[in-house]
Amino acid sequence: MKALRRLLQLIILSAGGITLAALISNPTARFSDIAAFSGFVALLLALTLALKGHTEKRLDPSHKLSLRPIGVVLILLGAFGVFYGTGFLANGQSLPDGSGRCGSICGLILLVSQLFGESVARLAAFGLWAGVGLFFCFIGLQMAKTKPA
Repeated sequence: MKALRRLLQLIILSAGGITLAALISNPTARFSDIAAFSGFVALLLALTLALKGHTEKRLDPSHKLSLRPIGVVLILLGAFGVFYGTGFLANGQSLPDGSGRCGSICGLILLVSQLFGESVARLAAFGLWAGVGLFFCFIGLQMAKTKPA
Protein backbone atom coordinates (compact mmCIF):
# COMPACT_ATOMS: atom_id res chain seq x y z
CA MET A 1 0.00 0.00 0.00
CA LYS A 2 2.92 2.32 0.74
CA ALA A 3 4.30 1.76 -2.76
CA LEU A 4 0.88 2.47 -4.29
CA ARG A 5 0.59 5.72 -2.32
CA ARG A 6 4.10 6.76 -3.39
CA LEU A 7 3.23 5.96 -7.00
CA LEU A 8 0.07 8.06 -6.72
CA GLN A 9 2.08 10.95 -5.28
CA LEU A 10 4.61 10.63 -8.09
CA ILE A 11 1.84 10.67 -10.71
CA ILE A 12 0.24 13.73 -9.10
CA LEU A 13 3.57 15.58 -8.98
CA SER A 14 4.51 14.62 -12.55
CA ALA A 15 1.19 15.42 -14.17
CA GLY A 16 0.72 18.52 -12.02
CA GLY A 17 4.24 19.77 -12.71
CA ILE A 18 3.94 19.31 -16.47
CA THR A 19 0.52 20.97 -16.56
CA LEU A 20 1.71 23.80 -14.32
CA ALA A 21 4.75 24.37 -16.54
CA ALA A 22 2.48 24.52 -19.60
CA LEU A 23 0.16 26.93 -17.79
CA ILE A 24 3.02 29.20 -16.72
CA SER A 25 4.56 29.24 -20.20
CA ASN A 26 1.26 30.45 -21.67
CA PRO A 27 1.55 34.24 -22.03
CA THR A 28 -2.17 34.77 -21.44
CA ALA A 29 -2.30 32.76 -18.19
CA ARG A 30 -3.70 34.61 -15.20
CA PHE A 31 -2.13 34.40 -11.76
CA SER A 32 -5.40 33.22 -10.24
CA ASP A 33 -5.49 30.24 -12.63
CA ILE A 34 -1.94 29.27 -11.72
CA ALA A 35 -2.63 29.65 -7.98
CA ALA A 36 -5.87 27.66 -8.21
CA PHE A 37 -4.19 24.81 -10.09
CA SER A 38 -1.25 24.77 -7.67
CA GLY A 39 -3.72 24.59 -4.80
CA PHE A 40 -5.53 21.71 -6.49
CA VAL A 41 -2.28 19.74 -6.85
CA ALA A 42 -1.41 20.46 -3.22
CA LEU A 43 -4.90 19.34 -2.18
CA LEU A 44 -4.44 16.04 -3.99
CA LEU A 45 -1.12 15.54 -2.21
CA ALA A 46 -2.77 16.31 1.13
CA LEU A 47 -5.42 13.71 0.38
CA THR A 48 -2.69 11.11 -0.09
CA LEU A 49 -1.60 11.95 3.47
CA ALA A 50 -5.16 11.21 4.61
CA LEU A 51 -4.96 7.93 2.71
CA LYS A 52 -1.81 7.11 4.67
CA GLY A 53 -3.58 7.74 7.98
CA HIS A 54 -6.56 5.57 7.06
CA THR A 55 -4.27 2.78 5.88
CA GLU A 56 -2.38 2.81 9.18
CA LYS A 57 -5.68 2.82 11.08
CA ARG A 58 -6.88 -0.21 9.12
CA LEU A 59 -3.63 -2.12 9.72
CA ASP A 60 -3.45 -1.29 13.43
CA PRO A 61 -6.86 -0.75 15.09
CA SER A 62 -5.27 0.95 18.12
CA HIS A 63 -3.73 3.62 15.85
CA LYS A 64 -5.44 7.00 16.23
CA LEU A 65 -6.19 9.05 13.14
CA SER A 66 -4.21 12.24 12.79
CA LEU A 67 -5.87 15.57 12.13
CA ARG A 68 -2.83 16.79 10.21
CA PRO A 69 -4.16 16.03 6.70
CA ILE A 70 -7.36 17.93 7.45
CA GLY A 71 -5.27 20.76 8.87
CA VAL A 72 -3.15 20.86 5.71
CA VAL A 73 -6.30 21.02 3.56
CA LEU A 74 -7.66 23.89 5.68
CA ILE A 75 -4.34 25.74 5.42
CA LEU A 76 -4.43 25.36 1.63
CA LEU A 77 -8.03 26.53 1.54
CA GLY A 78 -7.12 29.53 3.67
CA ALA A 79 -4.12 30.39 1.49
CA PHE A 80 -6.38 30.28 -1.56
CA GLY A 81 -8.79 32.69 0.16
CA VAL A 82 -5.97 35.12 0.93
CA PHE A 83 -4.62 34.96 -2.64
CA TYR A 84 -8.13 35.34 -4.07
CA GLY A 85 -8.69 38.42 -1.92
CA THR A 86 -5.34 39.82 -3.01
CA GLY A 87 -6.52 39.45 -6.61
CA PHE A 88 -9.38 41.85 -5.86
CA LEU A 89 -7.02 44.33 -4.26
CA ALA A 90 -4.57 44.21 -7.18
CA ASN A 91 -7.33 44.74 -9.83
CA GLY A 92 -6.82 41.19 -11.08
CA GLN A 93 -10.34 39.98 -10.33
CA SER A 94 -13.52 41.63 -11.49
CA LEU A 95 -16.03 42.52 -8.82
CA PRO A 96 -19.29 40.56 -8.77
CA ASP A 97 -22.13 42.17 -10.68
CA GLY A 98 -24.99 40.05 -9.39
CA SER A 99 -25.40 37.90 -12.47
CA GLY A 100 -25.26 34.16 -11.98
CA ARG A 101 -24.75 32.51 -8.62
CA CYS A 102 -23.71 34.85 -5.87
CA GLY A 103 -22.91 33.55 -2.38
CA SER A 104 -22.90 35.43 0.89
CA ILE A 105 -19.43 36.97 0.56
CA CYS A 106 -20.17 37.84 -3.05
CA GLY A 107 -23.45 39.44 -1.97
CA LEU A 108 -21.70 41.55 0.67
CA ILE A 109 -19.14 42.71 -1.88
CA LEU A 110 -21.95 43.57 -4.31
CA LEU A 111 -23.75 45.54 -1.59
CA VAL A 112 -20.60 47.48 -0.70
CA SER A 113 -19.94 48.24 -4.39
CA GLN A 114 -23.50 49.55 -4.82
CA LEU A 115 -23.28 51.75 -1.71
CA PHE A 116 -19.70 53.01 -1.68
CA GLY A 117 -18.19 52.46 -5.12
CA GLU A 118 -15.64 50.19 -6.72
CA SER A 119 -12.51 51.18 -4.78
CA VAL A 120 -14.12 50.61 -1.38
CA ALA A 121 -15.65 47.37 -2.67
CA ARG A 122 -12.21 46.11 -3.72
CA LEU A 123 -10.88 46.86 -0.25
CA ALA A 124 -13.90 45.15 1.33
CA ALA A 125 -13.49 42.11 -0.96
CA PHE A 126 -9.85 41.82 0.06
CA GLY A 127 -10.76 42.16 3.73
CA LEU A 128 -13.54 39.58 3.58
CA TRP A 129 -11.64 36.96 1.57
CA ALA A 130 -8.39 37.48 3.47
CA GLY A 131 -10.26 37.31 6.78
CA VAL A 132 -11.94 34.04 5.85
CA GLY A 133 -8.64 32.71 4.52
CA LEU A 134 -6.73 33.63 7.66
CA PHE A 135 -9.45 32.02 9.78
CA PHE A 136 -9.09 28.76 7.84
CA CYS A 137 -5.29 28.99 8.09
CA PHE A 138 -5.53 29.47 11.87
CA ILE A 139 -7.87 26.51 12.33
CA GLY A 140 -5.70 24.42 9.98
CA LEU A 141 -2.53 25.27 11.91
CA GLN A 142 -4.21 24.33 15.17
CA MET A 143 -5.28 20.99 13.70
CA ALA A 144 -1.89 20.35 12.11
CA LYS A 145 -0.10 20.94 15.43
CA THR A 146 -2.20 18.44 17.37
CA LYS A 147 -0.74 15.03 18.04
CA PRO A 148 -2.94 11.95 17.79
CA ALA A 149 -4.04 10.80 21.21
